[in-house]
Amino acid sequence: MKKKFSFNHLVMVLIFIVSVINVQSCNRDDSPLAPTDETTDKGHEEWAKVTFKFTKGHLHGANFHGDPINPKTKYFKSVQEISYEINEKGDVVPSTQEPIRFIQGNEYGLEITYYNKKGEVVNQEFVSEKMAPIHQHFFMAKNTKSLQGNPLNLQTLDLFNYTYRDTVPWDKMIRYGGELRDAKDPIGLKGYFHIKEKYINFDLNVVLIHVIKGSKLDDEGNPYPFHNPSKRILGVQDLNLNIPIRVYAAHPEGDYEIDDLIKDIAKEFNISYEEAEKDWDESFDAPHDSSKYWL
Repeated sequence: MKKKFSFNHLVMVLIFIVSVINVQSCNRDDSPLAPTDETTDKGHEEWAKVTFKFTKGHLHGANFHGDPINPKTKYFKSVQEISYEINEKGDVVPSTQEPIRFIQGNEYGLEITYYNKKGEVVNQEFVSEKMAPIHQHFFMAKNTKSLQGNPLNLQTLDLFNYTYRDTVPWDKMIRYGGELRDAKDPIGLKGYFHIKEKYINFDLNVVLIHVIKGSKLDDEGNPYPFHNPSKRILGVQDLNLNIPIRVYAAHPEGDYEIDDLIKDIAKEFNISYEEAEKDWDESFDAPHDSSKYWL
């Protein structure tokens, strides 16, 4: 006698077949991965602190050489630093309320150093093979005013030029193991400014872009100028800070003489002419070759 399959038996067989297929599908390795949202998962650590180190210097051709440092100098300093740290509330807090002070006609090197929450340097993450094509620092002038506080209609290029001087490896100086990075792949962790105007205040707006689609280069494969990023690459930023700058004097040249510089130093720091002159003299009381700072 032939056995008859009931409808319930048929349903149970179908459920078993479907279960086997599902198990096999779950065990396969070619399941699509969830997409990465680069606006939140950027592929590098978020910084917790960033330091800007400005060094007064001069040029040897296109190479920047930091001026010798005399630790006795109190006012006319060769090196100035300002840091920004993210506190527990998520606020970005500067290390000082003092501005960075420049002299018109001088060059100033800048090194930017990023740290994670553990206090570890993370600069290397921005220059990796994957991250370098989508990261670049830009430098713009904002809120330009006279020393008396009057608004001035001056643009970035009226105030300064900036030259990228990134190296490979990123943490080596030229002449000391570092080779200049390809000019078509600027990062801006290192570079130098030439200051064009005197007796002004402005905010140095520093922006580190993180390009989500495409690269940081324009349609011809060239980098955007240091002061003029395209709107296309400004959508996501890893950094956007304003550093207060004060250009209170000028390098002695033409009608502006050393005596004028000494007077401006005295006025800026509210000290006597004699104190200012002594401080300026001491700033040069160090061997020129003692400086190993090259960009």
